[in-house]
Amino acid sequence: KFLGIYFLLAFSCCNHKDLSVKKHQINLGHFLFFEKKLSVNHSKSCASCHSPQFAFTDGYRRSVSALGENLLHNAPSLINLTGSSYFDWDNPAVQSLETQIKRPLYNAHPLEMGCNFSDAGLRKLFQADSLYSALFRLAYPDPETTFTAGHIEECIIAYLKTLNFSNSKYDHYLAGDQSALTVDELNGLHLFSSDRLKCSRCHRPPDFTLSHFTNDPDSVYVNIGLYNLTALNTYPPADPGIRKKTLRSADDGKFKIPSLRNVMLTAPYMHDGSVETIEEVINIYARGGRKLDYGENKGDGFSHKNKHPFVQGFTLSSKEKNELICFLATLTD
Repeated sequence: KFLGIYFLLAFSCCNHKDLSVKKHQINLGHFLFFEKKLSVNHSKSCASCHSPQFAFTDGYRRSVSALGENLLHNAPSLINLTGSSYFDWDNPAVQSLETQIKRPLYNAHPLEMGCNFSDAGLRKLFQADSLYSALFRLAYPDPETTFTAGHIEECIIAYLKTLNFSNSKYDHYLAGDQSALTVDELNGLHLFSSDRLKCSRCHRPPDFTLSHFTNDPDSVYVNIGLYNLTALNTYPPADPGIRKKTLRSADDGKFKIPSLRNVMLTAPYMHDGSVETIEEVINIYARGGRKLDYGENKGDGFSHKNKHPFVQGFTLSSKEKNELICFLATLTD
């Protein structure tokens, strides 16, 4: 009996120690997330493209690299990623944060942060800093442990996994507070969930994306008729969606369905940031696809052969559109 109690106490102490180390890794990851020293020229941090001010996006149409060049895509929000099956706009092979983090940190073509330091370079960069030296020793108590790229990845990911929020007006309504939503917001919720609009079919509550519900890439990555170049009957060749990876014409124009949480804070919209306002987003869906009358991407997305069957268009009165927007605003934490 005594030995049983002894081992139980010892096990509890080990668990407490493990929890304490994890807490310190999260704290170190928080600092590293905002640390510009991780970029090739010390000009960009993770937070440069994923700022808390914009629900962990950046407010640009397309993000900007450490060298000042436009990247291909709009920065997605990092909120509520825990439980997601997919993490990349156009690469279904990225199915974990451990895989996803490598591209922005290390990718050279295109370069994003350009973190090209060796482990020895990282030690030189951070161990001379008294704050980081202390944070690192708390996160990795083993004196033989050195400051490595793997530790940086592990800590930033540990921090990202804490960005789980559910304190919006909608969440209070879900929790049973019937007064949390106004009449207009409730009407908007009913429209959002209706068979007429079908919004909730692809943006399923409570996280308003299918990436938390299925491992089927054909459900998570869809074509919404945003483009259909007149001359080619495709999306722009430089950014064709997951077709770039699968090489299948049936995948042309398919991009990941994003979450709508905090959607009022994350403009501009779509994978390439080409839609400025939430009103314009609704107009595109109401039409059943976007028509561009000029420019190199001229064409009518309504008739794209791969367009998802749910995107057929609908009619909304001005009042209904306002109610739908009122509901979307309730998803702001």
